[in-house]
Amino acid sequence: MRVLTLVSFTLASTVGALADIASIISRDLFNEMLKHRNDTNCPAMGFYTYDAFIAAANSFGAFGTTGDIDTKKREIAAFLAQTSHETTGGWATAPNGPYAWGYCYVKEQCNPEDYCVQSQQ
Repeated sequence: MRVLTLVSFTLASTVGALADIASIISRDLFNEMLKHRNDTNCPAMGFYTYDAFIAAANSFGAFGTTGDIDTKKREIAAFLAQTSHETTGGWATAPNGPYAWGYCYVKEQCNPEDYCVQSQQ
C-alpha cells in the first residue's frame, strides 16, 4: 500500500509539473519568442523544439514549478534568456534585431577562455 501511495504521489507531482511548465510557456509563445530558430540561416535549424523544451524542463522536477506564478515565470525567463544569448545567431541589422535570433546554434560560437581554471587559486 505504501508503494502505491508513493507511486500515486510521484505521478501526481510529475503531471502537475508537466501542466505548470506548459501552462506558462505555450507552444505559440515558445515559437514567438524563438521565432528565428528554424531559419535556414541557423545551423541548429530543427534542433530546438517545444516538445524537447517541455521534456527537458520536466526532467528537472523543481524547474519552473516552485514558488508563486511570478517566481516561476522569472526562473523560466532567466533560463531562456541565458540559453538564447549563448546560442544567438543575430547580427547588427538582423530582422527583429540581433537578440531575436537565439537558439540558432547548438554550441557557443566564440572560443571562450576556460570557464574553470584547474588550480587552487
